[in-house]
Amino acid sequence: MKNLLYITFLCTALACSFSCVKKNEHSLRGEARELYVESKRIATLYLDSMAGAKDSVTLFSLCERYDEEITRLNYAHAAGADYEISEGENDTLTNLNSRFIILRDSLLRQYARTPLPIDSLPSDSIPHP
Repeated sequence: MKNLLYITFLCTALACSFSCVKKNEHSLRGEARELYVESKRIATLYLDSMAGAKDSVTLFSLCERYDEEITRLNYAHAAGADYEISEGENDTLTNLNSRFIILRDSLLRQYARTPLPIDSLPSDSIPHP
């Protein structure tokens, strides 16, 4: 009977100790923070590079590489990590992406209005046999 009392007390103590353990509600928060920091770094880097793009070929190349880098980064982190990014961090990334799109579109409009030098030869410069 004395052993039954000790076993009951031990089971109750174990149950209480496991119930008092704080559950980790944000298990992906650390990974979400890493995702945010890397996304911000990549977006800032490509925004700076885009500002110096001299033609549409360079611009399209930068946009393609940016897309590949962001995709690679998102696949490198656990699924659902992006849902744990805080509201402020999400606003920052949204603003950076909006600046990226606005800059890209304004540069493309600027390139469309810039006259290109003629790179073909005039027809009379070809010798006729």
